[in-house]
Amino acid sequence: MLCSVTLRRNIFSTNVTRRSLYSSLPDVTLYQYHICPFCHKAKALMGYAGLRPNQVIEVNPLTKAELKGMPKDYRKVPIAVIDGHQVNGSGEIIKALLENDAVKDSILSKSSSLDTWEAFGSASSSHDWDQFANQDLGSILYPNICSSLGDSYTAFGYVNDVESFSTVQKYSIQAIGSLAMYFAASRIKAKRGIDDERAALQNALQKWQDDALSNGSKIFSSGENDPNLNDLLVYGTLRSVEGLPVHTKVLNQPENTILNEWYFRVKDRLIEF
Repeated sequence: MLCSVTLRRNIFSTNVTRRSLYSSLPDVTLYQYHICPFCHKAKALMGYAGLRPNQVIEVNPLTKAELKGMPKDYRKVPIAVIDGHQVNGSGEIIKALLENDAVKDSILSKSSSLDTWEAFGSASSSHDWDQFANQDLGSILYPNICSSLGDSYTAFGYVNDVESFSTVQKYSIQAIGSLAMYFAASRIKAKRGIDDERAALQNALQKWQDDALSNGSKIFSSGENDPNLNDLLVYGTLRSVEGLPVHTKVLNQPENTILNEWYFRVKDRLIEF
């Protein structure tokens, strides 16, 4: 049930300036898990570009029946079918979208303070925020939403809103999936040497506030009046647990006021689906 995390580099080599939207946005079908941070990274980019997929298909994490007919050597999510072509993993999906001219034009048309495509894709500090979103933040979310069997069961409560799942499937996914994720989260803690998952999460969030947002002197990590790709990747990672107790708690902590304001500032710029 783990998600693909690799994001290829060197995807901003084309020098693209602001243009009118000459072509339509691509047709996308997205296969996802509702609480997958890497799925939400791709969704954040789509949302900022104004790209609403034709279909968002919730995959049964136990059977993966929705992926039947796709290459069996790849059974993770997200998977996107973009203009008829299958793209596997969040990194490859983001790469494919960023190489699409209509997506580029749509993003730049909404980014009045970013004059070039490189400003959207490269306006960052020396920190690798792609790596941060994947490893420092994304991986520590699982131990936080699944710190107990009860929390894990709550995290899988989303299945009750998935119309395509039968009553038996909903019960099975929430019961078995929550148990499996609880033990997976415990393994992550052991592998990373984490004793206090909430403190580890707060350390990661503090790093974003201090370094990317310069302790509040920047409204976006771009340093401009519009978000860049790093903002979207980190936002998407956090968006995956929106609605769960840990999300509400960390955003409402006084030490995370900068994070809270930034989070909803980015959210206001996206269409969500």
